[in-house]
Amino acid sequence: MTMKEKGESSKKMRAVPNDHDFTEKVLSWSLKQIENQDLFKDQVKNIPQSFKSVRQYFGSYVYPLLEETRAQLYSSMEIISTAPFAEVIEFYESEPCGENLYEVQVDYWCKRCSDRSKEPYKTLPGDILILADAKPERISDLERIGRSWAFVMVTKIPENDIDDIDDNDDIREDNDTSTSFQVKALKDTDVDVRKKSFFVVFLTNTTPNKRMWNALDKHENLNIIRKVLCTSSLNEEDCELCSAQSDGSWDEKLAMSITPKLNESQIYAILACLRKMHCNHKLSVELIWGPPGTGKTKTTGTLLFTLLRMGYRTLTCAPTTVAIKEVASHVLKLVESVKTNIGMDALFCSLGDILLFGNKKRLKVGSDMKIIHLDYRVKKLRQCLGPLKGWSHCFTSMIALLEDCVSQFHIFLDNELIKEREQNSEEEIKEIESKYETDGGEGKCKSFLDFLRKRFVDTSSPLKNCLLDCCTHLPKKCILEHNFQNIFSLIDLLKSFETLLFKDDVESEALEELFSYSEVGQDIPFPLYVRRKECLSLLKELQGSFNELDLPSSMNKWSIMDFCFKSASLIFCTASSSYMLRSVEMDPLNILIIDEPAQLKECESTIPLQLPGLRHAILVGDERQLPAMITSNISEEVGFGRSLFERLSSLGCTKHLLSIQYRMHPSISFFPNANFYDNQILDAPNVRGKSYEKQYLPGPMFGPYSFISVMDGREEKDDSERSWRNMVEVSIVMKILKNLYKAWVGTGSNRITTLV
Repeated sequence: MTMKEKGESSKKMRAVPNDHDFTEKVLSWSLKQIENQDLFKDQVKNIPQSFKSVRQYFGSYVYPLLEETRAQLYSSMEIISTAPFAEVIEFYESEPCGENLYEVQVDYWCKRCSDRSKEPYKTLPGDILILADAKPERISDLERIGRSWAFVMVTKIPENDIDDIDDNDDIREDNDTSTSFQVKALKDTDVDVRKKSFFVVFLTNTTPNKRMWNALDKHENLNIIRKVLCTSSLNEEDCELCSAQSDGSWDEKLAMSITPKLNESQIYAILACLRKMHCNHKLSVELIWGPPGTGKTKTTGTLLFTLLRMGYRTLTCAPTTVAIKEVASHVLKLVESVKTNIGMDALFCSLGDILLFGNKKRLKVGSDMKIIHLDYRVKKLRQCLGPLKGWSHCFTSMIALLEDCVSQFHIFLDNELIKEREQNSEEEIKEIESKYETDGGEGKCKSFLDFLRKRFVDTSSPLKNCLLDCCTHLPKKCILEHNFQNIFSLIDLLKSFETLLFKDDVESEALEELFSYSEVGQDIPFPLYVRRKECLSLLKELQGSFNELDLPSSMNKWSIMDFCFKSASLIFCTASSSYMLRSVEMDPLNILIIDEPAQLKECESTIPLQLPGLRHAILVGDERQLPAMITSNISEEVGFGRSLFERLSSLGCTKHLLSIQYRMHPSISFFPNANFYDNQILDAPNVRGKSYEKQYLPGPMFGPYSFISVMDGREEKDDSERSWRNMVEVSIVMKILKNLYKAWVGTGSNRITTLV
């Protein structure tokens, strides 16, 4: 192991924001305190149904959150034998000294469990590590006499390693295992780093909890928070002023703009929310209640699509990357379908108005979704706005070519001749010069027509690609509507010019003479000359207009990212990731929509609810489906896992019910409908049709549903330590599938896709 000089650093590091003493609190716990399940028992109190003040509201979640963090840390320590670990090869104190910050470099991360996990561990800010002079196999190893160890938290990693940390979605890239990073210790570490063997062991990531802690500690926009403290402020009548001004035509106009593929309950829910959005006098919190299969995602997507058309700035959050991607995908499809149906001339928005951010690997961003993902957008904007390959360079190059193509051709010939002189003998040079005198260089060197054809294609192709990227990745309000129209007109003109240029009847000498005029403005009725004049006119108009646009001047990655956040009208991210928006200086977001809010702890929902400027919140979910996962029994008993949606529902807040389900066979929907939804849910025609009545194999096992009792099953962490599994249940499922396959083969049926 080597020790570097203090302050030496090989990579630029990026830190996580101030965490309001959360790190110090966690690192201050001793091993006995972490093992003590009653550590916060006396401080953890029942979380009320309604609150008298903001202080009481936030204060009710502080100790349950600390207890949950302790339980998560202890749970990770119980499986320490399977945790990722690495040998430390460099360890030194960071500058400035005295802040208990240390630079760490490890050889490589490895795991002591099965190699079946495909995703290696990657260090991220907020990771809790054990720094020890030996690899612990169990908690008791840390208590052995002579052992030295300490808790540390990762505070910085190299900038090119950091992406985004989404709650419930651990994001660790395959291509880099982050072998250098900075950690914080509570005090000077007692670990003797001079020993030959020195290790770090990963336990858990605390970033989601840290963000909740910050939301509870740093009170910012409290408008919506005050609105949800109790029921009285929520079940208010519609704004009298807005109701008096409305003559019913507004509702009718909105209803006409909503896709006709929605059912009546879905349309009603959207209209009820839009009425509140239309009001500038009152804040609002609306609940859309979507039981299973009733089209929550479709309703949410249509609502967002409508808000986008109306020009609202909206943030959409969800508990996981999977959920947020699903909603974003639905909106993207709606926008693309409108483009297809009404054409480019009638575009109401650019895809640049829509932004999805979060780790692209965990989001599983494919070719269909990357067009709205932050990483891809930043890459594209740096290209099309940059000085070397961006719009300014492309405009200048094309204008210069169309104005001075003849001069460029002769410069090209001179350069080719210089190259020949450098590469050939004197006799060969004389022969080449003679060739130029007799045929104008049309032998080995290209003619003017060939030169112009190649140079035009080489110049117009990047110009068209750049302009299309601008139309795709710049919001319409940034690029302006008339520029959109001119861009597509220019692309059509360039295509027309290219078509004329490649016609067989174009003569090189005549074209060179025609394009030799110093001023492109004479009235010459030659099609190529006319098209050249039209292209130049529109090129210069667009170039001047682009110079006036409010576009980012710096091509720094972070500057472009800020621009994307500031200019987007519709932003998608997880609830936890929305914390990043606090650091972006931008115009306020008007509306917050939370998809599947019943899967979020209420204190988690306060992260996006406090973003500056929010006046309206819409929660779309179902409190009777799966709640948030809680590790601590104590925290769960006091209601820490309860969602905002569930609490407001229990207080009797109005919910707009989506009342038709499209997913389940009626014999399946009967039970939940009767026991959880008071028989309010209707079966759609598709689930009552003949296709849902088919039974491909005989026996009750292959009917609409089956209940299978599994005995002696036990839950355990999988190899990646992210999910739980029950291997007894897995073996039973495998047996059923084998029997199913055997029965299918015996029938000679060709319905394998249906069964699978």
